[in-house]
Amino acid sequence: MTIVLNSKGFKLPRLEREKFVNLMHLGLDYSRDTMLFSIKSYNNIEQVIDTVSSILGDEVVFLQNCIRCGKAFPCKGCSYIEMCTTKNLPFSCVCPQCLRDRKNFEEYLTKF
Repeated sequence: MTIVLNSKGFKLPRLEREKFVNLMHLGLDYSRDTMLFSIKSYNNIEQVIDTVSSILGDEVVFLQNCIRCGKAFPCKGCSYIEMCTTKNLPFSCVCPQCLRDRKNFEEYLTKF
């Protein structure tokens, strides 16, 4: 089974102190108010994914954030997944809905 997480906030089971500190060193942040982990630094994202996967006992993937509309979405079902170098990583991309809206997508491209 694959677990899909949102990089802006996800829950993990109660962790031993050593594992918690390791996650903080790898670039996660923890909010005591919401009891959610989030990604603060992407420098060690592969290690974060491996560590979180081992904690949860399943493969972990992250949602992408659409740079056009801001919506979070999974890579599953994307037409470009085979050639994508950042699939399932918590980075920015263009969601399928914005990709279908050709006029808005071309408008977006001209800004960059």
